[in-house]
Amino acid sequence: MVQHLKRWFQFSFESERASYQKASSLILPYADQRERGAVLLGMASDLSIGFNHGYRGAKEGPHSIHRILKAMRPSCSLPLYDAGIIDESDAATFEDMQARQYERLRAVLQLGHFPVMLGGGHEIAIGSYKALSDTVHQAANDWEEDGIAQIPNACASRVGIINFDACFELRPTLAARAGSAFHTVASYCRELHREFNYLGLGICDHVNSQAAFSYAKSLGAEWLLDRQMTMRNRKKIQATIQAFLNRVDHVHLSIDLSVFSSAVAEGVNMSRVYGVSLSVVEMALKQILTSGKVRILDIAELSPEFDYENQTVKLAAKLIQHSLKHL
Repeated sequence: MVQHLKRWFQFSFESERASYQKASSLILPYADQRERGAVLLGMASDLSIGFNHGYRGAKEGPHSIHRILKAMRPSCSLPLYDAGIIDESDAATFEDMQARQYERLRAVLQLGHFPVMLGGGHEIAIGSYKALSDTVHQAANDWEEDGIAQIPNACASRVGIINFDACFELRPTLAARAGSAFHTVASYCRELHREFNYLGLGICDHVNSQAAFSYAKSLGAEWLLDRQMTMRNRKKIQATIQAFLNRVDHVHLSIDLSVFSSAVAEGVNMSRVYGVSLSVVEMALKQILTSGKVRILDIAELSPEFDYENQTVKLAAKLIQHSLKHL
């Protein structure tokens, strides 16, 4: 009996190890491949300390997501490439890290790949947007250049942000701070005379001040509150998303894991009793991704220190796989 159990457990461990090694081998190191694929790029930043009672430790998020993804079998037909993680060893300050992020994303986008940014705090969205906006504007002006033309709909340049989040991320600040990612983006658009198109899904009126709602309205932003993001209200959700998609050419899709309740996503930067259900988020993601307009995806605000039994990092990995499946 004992020998039988030993053989069974040995077989189980060997099978699990073989499965992990096989899944890992399907994620290739990124080396400017010409075959279009999804490129994972992490950024170990964390500006969330002291804002919205944020937890420390979101900068460990990319490492955790990498580990889980490498243990999962990819569910999409695209090749999956690993471009590594930008951290303090690459750059001394957040601005330096963002500059490296921008450079890498520009190169990835110009080759026609689909970047998946792993956070880290939601400030990763600043570099994501700037890289996408600059790439499509260059493509619109010079779409015949080798490499640039690989971007779909290269002759058009209207970029829209769809942000799944409890918070607008529109906190007015002079420099990048927690909660200010899309305020920084709006300022960037204003400086370069570009449209700022923003749709927030899952916005919580208990997290955002009245001033935040007023500022969002002044920017022309649109949003649905978390209590509106239900299956019962799916027709309004789908109509709102479709109307926004009809007005833009390219989509920067950003998912802050705080859009979910703490019961679903415990390891996030903000504790919440209520949130949007996974089924509603997946429904909305499918509609957005099958539009053919999404060019970049962010996953932000994973704090592994508070992630009991890796529940939240597994959720992040599932969202990535769900998204890539619908490209």
